[in-house]
Amino acid sequence: MNRPSFLLIAFLVLGLVGCRDFSVESDKEVSQRPGHREFTVTTTNPFEMALGDIVYLEGTNLSFEFALLLSDSRCPANVQCIQAGDAEVLFQVTDGGDGGFQLVAQIPGLVQAPYEANNVIQVQHLRFQLLSLTPYPVDGGPVVTDADYRATVSLTPVFG
Repeated sequence: MNRPSFLLIAFLVLGLVGCRDFSVESDKEVSQRPGHREFTVTTTNPFEMALGDIVYLEGTNLSFEFALLLSDSRCPANVQCIQAGDAEVLFQVTDGGDGGFQLVAQIPGLVQAPYEANNVIQVQHLRFQLLSLTPYPVDGGPVVTDADYRATVSLTPVFG
Protein backbone atom coordinates (compact mmCIF):
# COMPACT_ATOMS: atom_id res chain seq x y z
CA MET A 1 0.00 0.00 0.00
CA ASN A 2 1.46 3.39 -0.92
CA ARG A 3 1.93 6.15 1.64
CA PRO A 4 -0.97 8.45 0.54
CA SER A 5 -3.46 5.55 0.66
CA PHE A 6 -2.22 4.48 4.08
CA LEU A 7 -2.55 8.05 5.42
CA LEU A 8 -6.06 8.38 4.00
CA ILE A 9 -7.16 5.12 5.64
CA ALA A 10 -5.51 6.10 8.93
CA PHE A 11 -7.33 9.47 8.98
CA LEU A 12 -10.66 7.81 8.17
CA VAL A 13 -10.24 5.26 10.98
CA LEU A 14 -9.28 7.99 13.46
CA GLY A 15 -12.24 10.08 12.34
CA LEU A 16 -14.68 7.21 12.85
CA VAL A 17 -13.22 6.39 16.27
CA GLY A 18 -13.59 10.07 17.23
CA CYS A 19 -17.31 9.98 16.35
CA ARG A 20 -18.04 7.02 18.60
CA ASP A 21 -20.81 7.67 21.12
CA PHE A 22 -19.58 6.82 24.61
CA SER A 23 -20.25 7.50 28.23
CA VAL A 24 -17.62 8.51 30.74
CA GLU A 25 -18.15 7.56 34.34
CA SER A 26 -17.78 10.59 36.56
CA ASP A 27 -16.34 10.21 40.03
CA LYS A 28 -19.39 10.77 42.21
CA GLU A 29 -17.10 11.33 45.21
CA VAL A 30 -15.77 14.51 43.58
CA SER A 31 -18.86 16.48 44.59
CA GLN A 32 -18.68 15.06 48.11
CA ARG A 33 -15.25 16.57 48.87
CA PRO A 34 -14.97 19.72 50.97
CA GLY A 35 -14.82 22.93 48.97
CA HIS A 36 -17.19 21.80 46.22
CA ARG A 37 -20.40 23.72 46.03
CA GLU A 38 -24.03 23.16 45.19
CA PHE A 39 -25.89 26.34 44.29
CA THR A 40 -28.83 27.69 42.29
CA VAL A 41 -28.45 29.91 39.22
CA THR A 42 -30.76 31.83 36.90
CA THR A 43 -30.54 32.08 33.14
CA THR A 44 -29.79 35.80 33.25
CA ASN A 45 -26.05 35.75 34.00
CA PRO A 46 -23.10 33.50 33.19
CA PHE A 47 -21.71 31.70 36.24
CA GLU A 48 -18.46 30.02 37.25
CA MET A 49 -18.15 26.40 38.35
CA ALA A 50 -15.24 24.50 39.86
CA LEU A 51 -14.66 20.83 39.14
CA GLY A 52 -17.19 18.91 41.22
CA ASP A 53 -19.61 21.82 41.61
CA ILE A 54 -23.31 21.19 40.97
CA VAL A 55 -25.65 23.98 39.91
CA TYR A 56 -29.42 23.85 39.94
CA LEU A 57 -31.25 25.93 37.37
CA GLU A 58 -33.91 28.06 39.08
CA GLY A 59 -37.47 27.27 38.01
CA THR A 60 -36.54 23.87 36.51
CA ASN A 61 -35.64 20.41 37.72
CA LEU A 62 -32.28 20.49 35.86
CA SER A 63 -28.87 20.30 37.47
CA PHE A 64 -25.43 20.51 35.88
CA GLU A 65 -22.29 19.05 37.44
CA PHE A 66 -18.79 19.98 36.23
CA ALA A 67 -17.86 16.30 36.39
CA LEU A 68 -14.56 15.88 34.59
CA LEU A 69 -11.84 17.66 32.66
CA LEU A 70 -11.44 15.33 29.68
CA SER A 71 -8.47 17.07 28.06
CA ASP A 72 -6.63 20.36 27.80
CA SER A 73 -4.39 20.64 24.76
CA ARG A 74 -4.69 24.43 24.38
CA CYS A 75 -1.53 26.10 23.12
CA PRO A 76 0.21 27.81 26.07
CA ALA A 77 -0.16 31.59 26.08
CA ASN A 78 3.59 32.26 25.83
CA VAL A 79 4.31 29.77 23.01
CA GLN A 80 3.84 30.00 19.26
CA CYS A 81 2.00 26.86 18.13
CA ILE A 82 0.96 25.43 14.77
CA GLN A 83 -2.49 24.61 16.20
CA ALA A 84 -4.48 26.40 18.89
CA GLY A 85 -5.60 23.12 20.50
CA ASP A 86 -8.69 22.88 22.67
CA ALA A 87 -10.03 21.74 26.02
CA GLU A 88 -12.93 19.33 26.61
CA VAL A 89 -15.10 19.33 29.71
CA LEU A 90 -17.71 16.76 30.76
CA PHE A 91 -20.90 17.91 32.44
CA GLN A 92 -23.38 15.51 34.04
CA VAL A 93 -26.92 16.80 33.49
CA THR A 94 -29.82 15.45 35.54
CA ASP A 95 -33.49 16.30 35.31
CA GLY A 96 -34.47 15.68 38.92
CA GLY A 97 -35.74 12.16 38.29
CA ASP A 98 -33.87 9.06 37.23
CA GLY A 99 -33.10 10.56 33.83
CA GLY A 100 -29.88 12.25 32.94
CA PHE A 101 -27.18 12.47 30.36
CA GLN A 102 -23.64 13.67 29.80
CA LEU A 103 -22.66 16.72 27.83
CA VAL A 104 -19.17 17.32 26.42
CA ALA A 105 -18.30 20.96 25.79
CA GLN A 106 -15.17 22.17 24.03
CA ILE A 107 -13.38 25.49 23.97
CA PRO A 108 -10.57 26.31 21.54
CA GLY A 109 -7.20 27.66 22.55
CA LEU A 110 -5.94 31.17 21.86
CA VAL A 111 -9.36 32.85 22.07
CA GLN A 112 -10.36 35.90 24.09
CA ALA A 113 -12.44 35.05 27.18
CA PRO A 114 -15.37 35.08 27.46
CA TYR A 115 -15.55 33.28 24.12
CA GLU A 116 -19.13 34.15 23.14
CA ALA A 117 -18.68 32.71 19.63
CA ASN A 118 -18.22 29.21 21.08
CA ASN A 119 -20.56 26.38 20.09
CA VAL A 120 -24.01 26.42 21.65
CA ILE A 121 -25.46 23.10 22.77
CA GLN A 122 -29.23 22.86 23.15
CA VAL A 123 -30.39 21.04 26.29
CA GLN A 124 -34.17 20.70 26.47
CA HIS A 125 -35.37 24.33 26.27
CA LEU A 126 -31.97 25.83 27.11
CA ARG A 127 -28.87 26.86 25.23
CA PHE A 128 -25.70 25.77 27.02
CA GLN A 129 -22.41 27.51 26.23
CA LEU A 130 -18.93 27.10 27.71
CA LEU A 131 -17.54 30.66 27.70
CA SER A 132 -14.16 30.12 29.33
CA LEU A 133 -11.98 27.59 31.08
CA THR A 134 -9.29 28.76 33.46
CA PRO A 135 -6.46 28.59 34.21
CA TYR A 136 -5.12 29.02 30.70
CA PRO A 137 -1.91 26.98 30.13
CA VAL A 138 1.41 28.84 30.41
CA ASP A 139 4.67 27.21 29.39
CA GLY A 140 6.88 26.99 32.48
CA GLY A 141 4.02 28.21 34.66
CA PRO A 142 2.80 26.64 37.88
CA VAL A 143 1.64 23.03 37.93
CA VAL A 144 -2.12 22.98 37.35
CA THR A 145 -4.28 20.27 38.90
CA ASP A 146 -7.86 19.38 38.00
CA ALA A 147 -9.01 21.13 41.19
CA ASP A 148 -7.66 24.44 39.83
CA TYR A 149 -10.01 24.50 36.82
CA ARG A 150 -13.00 26.84 36.61
CA ALA A 151 -15.58 26.80 33.82
CA THR A 152 -17.68 29.86 33.04
CA VAL A 153 -21.02 28.73 31.64
CA SER A 154 -24.03 30.46 30.13
CA LEU A 155 -27.54 28.98 30.12
CA THR A 156 -30.16 30.87 28.16
CA PRO A 157 -33.77 29.88 27.48
CA VAL A 158 -34.94 28.96 24.00
CA PHE A 159 -38.14 30.84 23.22
CA GLY A 160 -40.77 29.90 20.70
